[in-house]
Formats: sequence, C-alpha cells, structure tokens
Amino acid sequence: MNKIVMPADLIAIARGQGGVFTTKQAATAGITRAVTQRFLDDHVWWSLARGLYSLSPDPTWDGLAWGGVLLGGPDAALGFEAAGHKLGLCAPPSSIDVLTPHQRVDRGSWRFHRMPRIEASGEPPVARIEQTALLMCAEAEREALFSQLARAVTSRRTTPRRLLDAALANPHVRHRALIVEALGDIAGGVHSALERRYFRDVEQRHGLPDGVRQVSLQPSRYSDVAYVEVAVVIELDGRLGHSGDGVFRDFERDNKNSLRGYVTLRIGWNDIVNHPCNVARAVAQLLVSRGWSRTMTPCRGCPNAQAE
Repeated sequence: MNKIVMPADLIAIARGQGGVFTTKQAATAGITRAVTQRFLDDHVWWSLARGLYSLSPDPTWDGLAWGGVLLGGPDAALGFEAAGHKLGLCAPPSSIDVLTPHQRVDRGSWRFHRMPRIEASGEPPVARIEQTALLMCAEAEREALFSQLARAVTSRRTTPRRLLDAALANPHVRHRALIVEALGDIAGGVHSALERRYFRDVEQRHGLPDGVRQVSLQPSRYSDVAYVEVAVVIELDGRLGHSGDGVFRDFERDNKNSLRGYVTLRIGWNDIVNHPCNVARAVAQLLVSRGWSRTMTPCRGCPNAQAE
C-alpha cells in the first residue's frame, strides 16, 4: 500500500494551531474521509473530539486551547482563566473555557459559554483583558476578588478606568457593586469609598474613637486617619498591587512619621471588606498599647462577640 503524505499546507496550519486542526481544514487541503481514517489507523493523527484532530496523542495546553476555539466556531475566543493564562494573569487551568456566539455542548476539558458580544485578539483568539478580568472576578469568592483585580491592573495591559468602564457597561456581572466601588476610587485617584467603609465597618461598629481624617503630619503630605492622642496613623491603601515609586513614597512617609513617634498601620480593600472585625481588633490593640483607655465594642459579626 502506497504511503500517504500529509499536505504541506495542512501541516503548516496544524503547527500554527498547536498541532490541532479540524475536519474542514483537512478537507480543504484535499484530505478525504478514507485518508483521514488511514491517518488515524496509522497513528499519524489522533482524534480529540468529533471533527477535531491532533498531530500528537498528548497535545500541549496551547493545542487544547486551540482545539476549544476551533470547536467554538467562528468568532470564538478563550475566556475566563484560559484567557487569563494567555494574558499572564494566572496559571494554566485544567479545564478550558471558550466564549462563543454559537450554541455548543461542553466536551471533555472544554467548557463553552454562549456570549453574543466577544472582543478578542491574538492566536488563538483571547477575550480582551477587561472582559477576562470581570469574568474571573465573577467566578471568584469575595476573598480573592481584589487580588484578581490587582493582577489585571499590575499586568499593565489595562487601567482601572478601562476596567471600571467595562464593569459599568455590564450590569449582570457578579460582585459588580463591589468592583465598581473599588475601581471608582482608584480611577478617580481618591480613596473615599474605602474611607467610608473604614469609618462605618471598623470604627463605628466596634466602638473605636473617631480618627482625624486627611491630617497633615508632614508638609504637603496627608495621612488618611490619625489618632493623634496616641500617635497612631491608619493608611487606607486603596490601590491594587501598586509598586515602584508609589511603594517608596509610602515608605518615606511612614518612616518620617515614625521619627515623629507615630506608628503606622496600613490597611487595604480586602482587609476592610472581608475582615472588618479583625481590622477593628488590630486597631484597638494598637490603640490600647499606645495609651487608649477604653476597649473595643464587638459587633454582631465579631468572632466570639467579645473584645480582646
């Protein structure tokens, strides 16, 4: 029996798609059903799913990602953590999520999500980082929400403003109110929402003293909250994963405050949103150690409902 050679153009297509290709692509290259079966019998090709083949019995993750997009049909793209991995936001997931405007049934490690509007780019196509970040946030628990946003912001592929605009344009995304609250402050360059949450959920609900807001302890520099009588400063860090010059300015300000006898406690979104009682306890302990004569009042949500 004569040896059948795989067409060069089909080899090039497959190599450009992680070693994966479709029945339609094979047929366009002149491969008949009989030849397809011959390649399968001779272990030149391996079937991954109906209409989808691989040049290897063990395709790479990128090959499987390509396979999902090809199964998704025209205008399909990687989404959720699969897109996040290609964008550098997370490790490769075990299952591959594909966004598609077509109706598709999940197969093996591929999960399909029907979406009418998909903005994507790249090879394989990957959903835009704003859509990807919001989808990943929608699947995350509140505990992991801010780290998801932080990874998107620090990737330098997007900005808080663009993420905020995407969230505002999508009224059905899970955690939307919290995402908009956090990104609204960051995009506007202020931390007012975080300050409100600290005042309401930490100070008021736990009987802590009212700190002085936006107090100037150094020329032209302001601290978010200060308990001047006991020389304690609270810095509410509403930024997501900031680094570089911002970190040095924080260090410089904290260091100068410490030279004036102030102790600084730095608190972020995740702390106040997900652990307000723990934050209140830490602040109360610090205040007491510095001379505050009262005790914290536990709220209904406090563990053991008692102050330490």
